[in-house]
Amino acid sequence: MFNTLTKTQQPPWLAWLRWFVMSAWGIAAQTLLAAVLVLLRADIISVFVFIPIFSAIAVFSDKLLATAAPFLLTTLLMIQTHNVTAYERFRPLFWLAALPVIALVAHVQIYRPRKPVFSQGAGGMRAFWPMLAVSFVILLGGLGYISAAEYFALTSVFHMLALGFGMLIAYVWFSCAIDESSCDELPRYLTNLMLALGLLGAFMVFHHYIAWLTAVPGRTFRLLPFQWRNNVSTFLMISLPFSFYRALKQPAWLLAAAAMFAAMLLSGSRGGLVFGAVTLVLCVVFLLCYDQQRRKVYFAALGVLLVGFAVSLRWLIPFFAPVIDRLLDTVRYADDEIRVALYLRGWEDFLRRPVFGTGLGYMGNRDVHASQVGALCWYHNSIIQIIGSFGLVGVLGYSWVYLNRAKIFLRSRTPFHVTLLLSWVAVELMSLVNPGVFVSVPYLLMVIIFMVVSEKYTAKNKNSPRGA
Repeated sequence: MFNTLTKTQQPPWLAWLRWFVMSAWGIAAQTLLAAVLVLLRADIISVFVFIPIFSAIAVFSDKLLATAAPFLLTTLLMIQTHNVTAYERFRPLFWLAALPVIALVAHVQIYRPRKPVFSQGAGGMRAFWPMLAVSFVILLGGLGYISAAEYFALTSVFHMLALGFGMLIAYVWFSCAIDESSCDELPRYLTNLMLALGLLGAFMVFHHYIAWLTAVPGRTFRLLPFQWRNNVSTFLMISLPFSFYRALKQPAWLLAAAAMFAAMLLSGSRGGLVFGAVTLVLCVVFLLCYDQQRRKVYFAALGVLLVGFAVSLRWLIPFFAPVIDRLLDTVRYADDEIRVALYLRGWEDFLRRPVFGTGLGYMGNRDVHASQVGALCWYHNSIIQIIGSFGLVGVLGYSWVYLNRAKIFLRSRTPFHVTLLLSWVAVELMSLVNPGVFVSVPYLLMVIIFMVVSEKYTAKNKNSPRGA
């Protein structure tokens, strides 16, 4: 089998393929293919395109992480279909899931990941026990309160298993599949992948505007409302720190950061505007701290940009007035704001069921927010979700998980580790106004990948705490 071949025994085509899928060229090729599908507006076709690519990589590449590129590119393309008809459009295609499942089973059989190490030492899985505890917490949520029909509904069971034991399995699998000896390529691959996702997300936003402007002659440029604004903003926020990380050695990548932030603003997302700005400030501080050689230049450039921003406010405020008004309306008319109403309901649900909460399958708040087919009735805030769905048991379990994640990301302060930390902070910020990390795929899965990479890279570089 492929795994028994040494590097000298590998056929040239196999050696080249394994190198290609982990290289910047491989990620760029897949990203360009995704961009073409965006131009063609081929959201359905993209499933038929990327599932075979994912499956082929899973079979022929000995690196499980190489499958992340086609998978995450596909999920990014799919955000444009997250509307009331998306479930019905994709339901006939569920049978396609058999191909990647078979490919992943084959990957396990061919490449045989190492046995798991349940320890806190080097190479151990530091997050295993907290994640195991939360997996049981999720199953306990709502017991004795919601009906059996609600608890065992397909949507409820899927999310309970995916957010709990599903993510635990993914964590163990990636931990066993990624070897510390391969960690030299981890920062390169993950950085290239996140930059590709960020640039593709920006391209999707810009293409949306160009398509709208050219559809009818004479249209003027204005802020457009579109349904997938929060999802694309989340992808952009997670990707933004990696452009600053790459800019430490190649400052031209700050142009990519500017494109991502501009796309975030043009998305019209309130969360993207507020928390995207917070993420940007954190990234600028990161750059100033780690690039001491160019610090004076960056301070001067920052001063020029701030002056330019102040001068441009007379045009920026009217242009972004719709999203600013929506932000102000949240404060002025809080009683009529859906998210605020959900937060209040979450607190009331916690007071009614303070121990185990109401559970993920609870649909009693659909009078406030009618969730889509195949989706839960989210509280749109991770803190409220924890106390409302899982009660005090959830508070204890998730406190352990969050403290554990913070320790993992803070164990080393290399620029790469801090970049992973900033991306995690970005998705957690967006989770304060959206389901965020309570969406198992892709957001929580991305956090899991960041955790594993951080653990492995820390073990590899434990003797150089401030290395690159």
